[in-house]
Amino acid sequence: MINNAGVIGHGGGVDDLDADSMADTLDTNVVGIVRVTQAALPLLRQSSNPVIVNVASGVGMGRFLQDPGRDEFPVAAIPYAASKAAVITLTVQYAKNLPEIRINASDPGYTATDLNGNTGHQTVAEGTDATVRLALLGSDGPTGEFHDSTGRIEL
Repeated sequence: MINNAGVIGHGGGVDDLDADSMADTLDTNVVGIVRVTQAALPLLRQSSNPVIVNVASGVGMGRFLQDPGRDEFPVAAIPYAASKAAVITLTVQYAKNLPEIRINASDPGYTATDLNGNTGHQTVAEGTDATVRLALLGSDGPTGEFHDSTGRIEL
């Protein structure tokens, strides 16, 4: 199962941020994953190789947001960044609680999509590499990790 909910939300910076915008973004990007995952758990538990991939973002990594050499650095979208950080943590917690299911998060990188006005330097095919690789994991694969197209990202 791949959870790929993602809205940028309203109120990118501090001056136009409000609680309702934050709540709406968290509801879609984080709570949406919980809703879908909880609904799918009975079927996943029946699978011989249950796998969940939550699509997060490097924008959810504080150290990436602080590194001027990273694509994430100029992103000022507070609700989106906070929600994707929550997705990474949610993934780790689900993996700890459900060790029989491979549960990981992927970072598509700066991919040209409607979310960013198609400004990303990667194609959609390039941006799905990590997600597909994680979705195809066997029962001996990692769990509770965050990966991009180059492999595991140290949390």
